[in-house]
Amino acid sequence: MRKLFQGNYAVLGFLVALLSGCSSWHHVAIVSHGADLRSESSSSDSSPPSLGTAPSTSVPKPEPFLPLVSQPTKSENLPPEINSGVTAQSADDSLLPLKLEDVFFDYDQYSIEKEAVPTLKQNAQVLLKRYPSREVLIEGHCDERGTEEYNLVLGERRAMAVKNYLVDLGVTASSIRVLSLGKHEPFCLQSTLRCFRQNRRAHFVLKQP
Repeated sequence: MRKLFQGNYAVLGFLVALLSGCSSWHHVAIVSHGADLRSESSSSDSSPPSLGTAPSTSVPKPEPFLPLVSQPTKSENLPPEINSGVTAQSADDSLLPLKLEDVFFDYDQYSIEKEAVPTLKQNAQVLLKRYPSREVLIEGHCDERGTEEYNLVLGERRAMAVKNYLVDLGVTASSIRVLSLGKHEPFCLQSTLRCFRQNRRAHFVLKQP
């Protein structure tokens, strides 16, 4: 019995020693593996090279952009000179009206009224600058009151008064013709003072070129 116990004790001791040895080997393996992991982690956690330490390589600069359409030269951007054919006077001519405005008279009168002076000056500029080679017909009109013969004479005097005024402003006399229509072609057909005023007029007709 004692031998059996000693034998069992020996077996138990052997098992304890065996287990103790495996535990030590496992501990060594874990420590060794942890060291390997720390070594690998230290190498992978190393900070990457900064951008400033990148190897310097010469990068060619891009070519400047060339437009497909040629740009204007400096002289083309300058305003036209006064003597280049586009003068300030020709610019003023473009503001002139295209047609000639009528002028009006008092009852039984053929003298030029003060209110008609700006219109006649403008008409003179239109004839001199816009239509220098055109002829113009001045028609003398009257209202319906009075005899036909009297109104024909009055209409002619009104047309002549306007012609003389334009000639004084520089318009060539040979480019102006006069015609009296009396009361035959009224502008307004109502028998009112307002219509009578509109019919006592000098009307301008430009001859076609």
